[in-house]
Amino acid sequence: MITFICSSIEPKEEFKQHILTMSGLYKDKVEFIFYKNNGEFSLTELYNKGLLESKYDTVIFLHDDIRIETKSFGIKIINHFKRNPTYGILGVAGSDNLISGRWWENKKSMLGIVNHESGGKLWTSNYSRNMGNQLKESLIVDGVFFAVKKSVIKKNFDEEFNGFHFYDISFAFSNFLAGVKIGIMFDVRITHFSIGQTNEKWEENKLLFEKKYESNLPVLIPKVFGPSNKLKVLIGCLNFNGYTGSELYVFELAKQLIKQNCEVTVCSNIGEPLLSLAHRMGVKMYDLQNPPGYKMGDGKWGMDTPNGFVTSEVNKLYKTGEVDFDIIHLNHKPVTEHLIRLYPNIPIVCGIHSEVISLEEPVISPSINAYIAIRPEIKEYIKHKFYVPEELISVIYNPIDTDRFKINNNNKKRDKKRILFVGTVDYLRRDMIEDLITTTRELNQELWILGKKNENYLDEMLVGQTHVTYHEATRRVEDFIHQCDETAGILLGRTTIEGWLCGKPGWIYDIDNGGRIISKALHEVPNDVNKFSGKSITKEIISLYTNIIN
Repeated sequence: MITFICSSIEPKEEFKQHILTMSGLYKDKVEFIFYKNNGEFSLTELYNKGLLESKYDTVIFLHDDIRIETKSFGIKIINHFKRNPTYGILGVAGSDNLISGRWWENKKSMLGIVNHESGGKLWTSNYSRNMGNQLKESLIVDGVFFAVKKSVIKKNFDEEFNGFHFYDISFAFSNFLAGVKIGIMFDVRITHFSIGQTNEKWEENKLLFEKKYESNLPVLIPKVFGPSNKLKVLIGCLNFNGYTGSELYVFELAKQLIKQNCEVTVCSNIGEPLLSLAHRMGVKMYDLQNPPGYKMGDGKWGMDTPNGFVTSEVNKLYKTGEVDFDIIHLNHKPVTEHLIRLYPNIPIVCGIHSEVISLEEPVISPSINAYIAIRPEIKEYIKHKFYVPEELISVIYNPIDTDRFKINNNNKKRDKKRILFVGTVDYLRRDMIEDLITTTRELNQELWILGKKNENYLDEMLVGQTHVTYHEATRRVEDFIHQCDETAGILLGRTTIEGWLCGKPGWIYDIDNGGRIISKALHEVPNDVNKFSGKSITKEIISLYTNIIN
């Protein structure tokens, strides 16, 4: 049973009939209180009168310039209150972050979905993702349409707010501060025949609101992610089609995020072998040329516009829809520069994986909320060379799958010590590989080289080197680590950490940006090696995400 309350210049019977029909309720279960008001009364005054005069506990306040689009909306609202007894106010639009009286000031914190129709045009304002039949906790509701449970609310409308503005914000916020839960509905949809505009009286009431609640502003409701509200992450990187360190970083992070109840999308140069592996894990994938919510023009497909059908231009990127990611985790400078322009309203984390590769230089932008350095040296590098504020940098190591990389007690003893190098064969590793070949030959040791050849110098180096064996890049790195005695790599990379987790010491070569060797040293397995566990690392990253979002 519901009471509908509306203030109108001229209450119309057909509007009441529309409300009754769409409510899904019998006529004797509905009460209409429509106040005729040509500006003589403020909405706070009339709505308080309505709270007193209404005979039902559930009351819906609504404007007369709307159309209800959801059948049986009244039953849905009653059920929302039944399932969520601590909620006292439900609306179709609001915000979970109130900075000032202008509740839509922070676009990222707006909630709800509302249709609009004005000047012959129709459009939908998707203030946030659609959460179906779930409620999203809010601080306030917009007054165009909202429901109240009289037995739950603790504050009436504040009649200090005269006229037709801030009756809704002050009512909802005062109840929130009194402990009443406020929610946004997504399964009740309306069309509003007005775009809403501020005026002098609105500004006057805004100042009154901010003065009354200055000790409470700003305030936000922290976002909590769980089974019914998964954290949605977009990861951008240059390549996702091989076994390089950064590709495996993204793969392992995506895998662990999904295990920890997140939704993951990767935007990159997608290809095998990672494509099939990631697809089986449930990762959504997009090519960099057609990122989520966009499509590259080809001169063939087109779209309807207010000016008629328009054919797409070749190599022009078109926005085709909205996205609902909670956070974007970008890697590699060109990808960061590309995607940061496309998603200006979504929080961004930038990952930096090296201090010697120009591709890994940080993008400096106010749109980036945090930087992740995968080792302390990178933090110092971007702090001092690029003046990234220290408080924006978090040192979070590579996440490693400890189910795969762990000590194997079945290793066979070998006559010769075997050193394993894993990595891309490129200019950065040329001097190191040459040193490894020479050193292992002089010490009568074996050298295994495992990785993709990006340059052809290795074939020349291996001529006559019978103690060296080359293997193509593979995901099953742990099988090779278990067959070696020590690992070798530049800086503190994945292979060193993976070797440590398998109980193997690692040679770490410190190099400059040209690959020239500065120093080398053998590092024994550290006592705190479990800090590299992918599960704990990913929890740390998720914590960073949620802190940024909130």
